[in-house]
Amino acid sequence: MSSAIKRRDAFSPRQPAPLFGRLILFLGCVAMLAVVLVIEIAVPNNPTLGGMLLLAVLFATWLLPTPYAAVITAAAVLITMITALTGAIDPLTAKFQFVAVVVTACLSELTVRSLMARDRAQMATADQLRRFTADAAHELRNPLSALQSDLEITLLQPRTPDELTATVKLALKNTRRLVKISESLLTLSRGDAGGLITSISRIDITDVLEEAFARWEGHAITLGVVLTEQLDCEGVIEGDALLLGRLFDNLLENAISYTPRGGSVAVALTPLPPATCVVSITDSGPGIPAPLRPLIFERFSRGDSSRSRKTGGAGLGLAICAAIVSAHKGTITLDDEYVGGTRIIVRLPVTRLSGRV
Repeated sequence: MSSAIKRRDAFSPRQPAPLFGRLILFLGCVAMLAVVLVIEIAVPNNPTLGGMLLLAVLFATWLLPTPYAAVITAAAVLITMITALTGAIDPLTAKFQFVAVVVTACLSELTVRSLMARDRAQMATADQLRRFTADAAHELRNPLSALQSDLEITLLQPRTPDELTATVKLALKNTRRLVKISESLLTLSRGDAGGLITSISRIDITDVLEEAFARWEGHAITLGVVLTEQLDCEGVIEGDALLLGRLFDNLLENAISYTPRGGSVAVALTPLPPATCVVSITDSGPGIPAPLRPLIFERFSRGDSSRSRKTGGAGLGLAICAAIVSAHKGTITLDDEYVGGTRIIVRLPVTRLSGRV
């Protein structure tokens, strides 16, 4: 984590401190309470010391861990009761002081916890942004370096027309990879900003799946993979047809790429009353190793780095799928109970759900 994130201003609550420092703060609050108790008894009906109790509670809640602050709060309440019983303060003042101490402690604790939660969220976001930026730079650097190297070598030594053609083809391949990574990063950044869906229309999820199936059926046959579909319901979704098409394209591309020749990929659409449709894409590939399963929808995560290098993948496909599903208020999960391959399950809310005839 960067030093800029680690540094906190002097007013941040409960900053990390050594045990000795905490002990000094605790004893300081205790001493303040003791002074209040002594003066209250020695100088009855002193109207200025009640605020000292609140100040001690506020300091303890803001600067010390919860157990220490609870002890100081309990001591402040006890002092209020002692001074009331001894007649140092009148009953009405004692009641007011008791309520003020409790309310101050509760509000301070809630405020501190809220601020600390906000700080943790900000640090987590900053850390995620740092990792994302580093990973993105790494993914962009590889094709850029390859492109630069090929072009420099081409300029430094004579090349035959065939060699020049091969170099241009390789440069075009790296350029396409750069474009694909850039488009993926743009999609994710739009998702983070809440602007992934740019147009909303009523879409029949069956039509989207059939179109995606048709796009990938030929590719599956070329690779020797059997692609099947079973659409058992109809559902109308309010969303972006292009994004939903990209969602199922990514899922089918992953499934087909990971499935060996002779294997199968199955697309299924089933109803989940009252208003949800479930899309499952199942492949008979090697499956995902257990340690990687919690990470598959994270950015730049890969199940097989060698395959990603071969196909130009950057580990963004499933992260984009998760962003698209989230933008449509659905969920995407990995079926951990499925054996014999991988099954991805997408649940999307629909406005109308019915069985197919």
